[in-house]
Amino acid sequence: MDVSIVIPAYNEEKRIVKTLKKVVSFFDEKKLDYEVIVVSDGSRDKTCEVVEDFGSERVKVICVHQNHGKGFGVNRGVANAKGEKILFIDADNSTPIQQFCDLDQYTGEFEVVIGSRYLPDSKIKLKQPLVRIIGSRTGNLLIQAMILPGFSDTQCGFKLFTKDAAKRIFQRQTIWRWGFDMEILYIARKLGYKIKQVPVSWFNDERSKVQSFKTFLTTFSELIKIKVNVISGVYNLKGK
Repeated sequence: MDVSIVIPAYNEEKRIVKTLKKVVSFFDEKKLDYEVIVVSDGSRDKTCEVVEDFGSERVKVICVHQNHGKGFGVNRGVANAKGEKILFIDADNSTPIQQFCDLDQYTGEFEVVIGSRYLPDSKIKLKQPLVRIIGSRTGNLLIQAMILPGFSDTQCGFKLFTKDAAKRIFQRQTIWRWGFDMEILYIARKLGYKIKQVPVSWFNDERSKVQSFKTFLTTFSELIKIKVNVISGVYNLKGK
């Protein structure tokens, strides 16, 4: 199988069908062998039923009954993925699926290719509220200072991995909520994988479930946990 697309979802019954239609249409046109794995992480609405009724053999859903966090959903999807490349995206398709090609062109040289909203050629089509922008940029400065210097945007939900890299990285994951992105990138770097940052377009969805201050506190606490894990040697990082 060429590519697996992992979509973590929490209460996404109103948005997931639109995203699935775009993803399926795009990869059908590319004539690739692919699968779409939606992981419903404790959804309390009809996310599971909506995906099950979507009507494509390419799309399957994993229904987790208790909410653990976005990182858990991605982890579960990666564990079940069969593609030689594994892409995870947000359920709202905030970075258009067509940008898969922009990332995929680098997979011959880089094992991890990530979308970034904050590179010179990135395009944010609908900006976030000011408080979220401040929180995001402050958080990024802390992330760079503590564990990941040189990354302008660790949190963009559009990341592509080779299968081997994804399996080895995600099996070491310990963070299940918003901070998981920075953890997997730290692990990837320390395992010796080459990481490419690619500018992407990004559309802020005003229906986003991210709660700015609460999310910032959660992510900061997870950043501290990652730093403690690093000092304690939790990750078993011996290079690829």
